Amino acid sequence: MLGAAALRLAVVPAEVCPPLEVGALRTSIEEAAGWLERGVRDDGRYTYGYQRERDLISRDYNVTRHAGVMLSLYQLAARTGDDEALAAGEHGLRFLRANLVRRGDWAAVAEPGRDARVGASALAVAALVHRRLATGDRDADDLTRALARFLVAQQQPDGSVLGVWSGRTGRPVPGEYSKFGTGEALWALALVDRLFPGEGWDRPALRLARYVATRRDDVEGYVLTFPDHWAAYGLAELGPSVLGEAEISYARRLAGAFGLMSRLEAQSGTSGLRRLFRGEPASGAGLGTIGEGVAALWRLSLVDPQLADLSGDLAERLRCRAARTVERQADAAESSSWPRPDLIRGAWFSEDDYTQMDDQQHALSALLATLPLLEGARTS
Repeated sequence: MLGAAALRLAVVPAEVCPPLEVGALRTSIEEAAGWLERGVRDDGRYTYGYQRERDLISRDYNVTRHAGVMLSLYQLAARTGDDEALAAGEHGLRFLRANLVRRGDWAAVAEPGRDARVGASALAVAALVHRRLATGDRDADDLTRALARFLVAQQQPDGSVLGVWSGRTGRPVPGEYSKFGTGEALWALALVDRLFPGEGWDRPALRLARYVATRRDDVEGYVLTFPDHWAAYGLAELGPSVLGEAEISYARRLAGAFGLMSRLEAQSGTSGLRRLFRGEPASGAGLGTIGEGVAALWRLSLVDPQLADLSGDLAERLRCRAARTVERQADAAESSSWPRPDLIRGAWFSEDDYTQMDDQQHALSALLATLPLLEGARTS
């Protein structure tokens, strides 16, 4: 009892949440999207990263993160009708179309000479599904299906999905999984099944969901439940009509993992003891992924009676996480004192004064997912 009390009070005390109004949330969403929109390059790429203390723009690039940025922009366009976000997503789509590998009836996202990774294609599928929701256009439907067929081609008999396809051998790399690619593939297949019902996408999606819920942590080497926000997205998309006892039990474990992460992050800091017990403050991507995972499980709890008892706690956790995310964002006043204010404003910087495209991507998606909660609270 003494040990439990010490853990509760000293290591993972309850979060103290700052206030959050819907207007501030909307402004934060707009500013995060603005950072991504201002970063569009002529070739369709986005600004990858920026170190403000040294005024250095990163020359790195990553097609998986590119697809993730497209996703967040199309999510915003689908939910709010934001034309600037849609235009920035369309610029990114040109780059994506120029970096495809095709074999047989499938296509995968990969830069020339690089292996194809499941995560990039899965997030491209998610982005294109949200593009369809935003525009109603069907011109990318064939590409969406081709990318989804790549994910199915990577799936193994036990339901798992291998993370890499080798351009040298023309085959999946045996035994190599992707840390986030498994959950990304689950969500992508669930989205495609919702977009194209009756085409059979539910079968690989459900096989993958069962694998994630029952075997993934052991097979892929996680001692504790891996807090996979993409898997949470996938469960929420599949919905209550198809989720069995194993998947519901897994959803509860995910909720516990995200709750612990949220409390630890809220108590993080730079002092010695805080850093030792609770870690450094999370990046924008870290803040966002916690929020995305909690938001997906909250949505699922609203429609699945088996998780209804978690709904109130998840809602409060989501509200608190969004408030802390908004609090950490660089605003216009802060950015004005730096050489490149457009690369400061709307961003989330880590302790080493660096921000990256996925910091804004994940924070934007998480805050966008919080909007219905605050709007519902305002109108109820």
